[in-house]
Amino acid sequence: MPKTDIKNISKDGLKSELVRIGEKPYRATQVFRWLYKVGVKSFDEMTDLNKELREKLKEKFHITKVVALDSKRSLSDGTTKYLLKLEDSQTIESVLLPEDERTTLCLSSQVGCKFACSFCASAPFGFVRNLKASEILDEVLFIKAHNKDRTITNIVFMGIGEPLDNYNNVMRAIRILNDEDAFKIGARRITISTCGIIPGMERIAGEKIQIELSVSLHSPDDKIRSKLVPINKRYPLNDLISACKDYTEETKRIITFEYVLIKGVNASEGDAFKLARLLTGLNCKVNLISYNQIRAKGYEAPGTEGVKDFFRTLKSRGVNVMLRKSKGEDIDAGCGQLRISKL
Repeated sequence: MPKTDIKNISKDGLKSELVRIGEKPYRATQVFRWLYKVGVKSFDEMTDLNKELREKLKEKFHITKVVALDSKRSLSDGTTKYLLKLEDSQTIESVLLPEDERTTLCLSSQVGCKFACSFCASAPFGFVRNLKASEILDEVLFIKAHNKDRTITNIVFMGIGEPLDNYNNVMRAIRILNDEDAFKIGARRITISTCGIIPGMERIAGEKIQIELSVSLHSPDDKIRSKLVPINKRYPLNDLISACKDYTEETKRIITFEYVLIKGVNASEGDAFKLARLLTGLNCKVNLISYNQIRAKGYEAPGTEGVKDFFRTLKSRGVNVMLRKSKGEDIDAGCGQLRISKL
């Protein structure tokens, strides 16, 4: 019989599996700590488990791992992008974002993506499959093992794929990331970013875990947003904003909007005024970021003054807005760019 992927199992689920093979449930905590705190790649490394139990584990379970095909480190800000090969030879990207007081990992949730956002380098690959929870956790384990001098403080699901299109696996991984016997990353330091999958947003609102939700907005105009983010045709702005209001009312949490500024597309003063009107009365903040140049996409970043003008216009209209620095531009850190370079 095929072996069970052990990192796809919650701690409670592992307790049940261990009881089923005649072991005490507390052993699950030991196994969790070996898998996630130590990062072992074999059951033989779990030295405080007796040999009989290790043999049982080997017979029933499998420990997945990923392999690095490439990596690039920014000389300007230390951002490091990894191209990782999964066990079926599919590839994904993960990014380490170091800062003075925190270290953020940007994770992929799918191999490829269905949603074809026009400014994203992942779009040409199309969709292949969802990542398993174990594969998402393997991204974290790999980067953790190769950056022992840094403590991972934050997780953002902003890599390749749409997290809410892989809801169950992403949430399973998040609960293990949050588990005190695994990574012990606070729920409020974990962010899911979505292009606007309303049913998934509604599900998150009902979860009993205080993760952050970020929505890729990118335009206050339905016609323009539909070109940039085609899912807007299914979930147009009025419906999306209504869902965001429902989310903030139900969870009592602020929602974040990501807005990539693209010259001649969504970065005019008129766009800023329209965005401020759209967000009136909504408990939110806006993260502005200048477009990270992607070859063959035909888009450009606005000038520095244009970005500042957009920021000032939103600020003057009472919008809670932050100006984020684009990281890793010297290593093509935009989502999907390292995979493109290997084609």
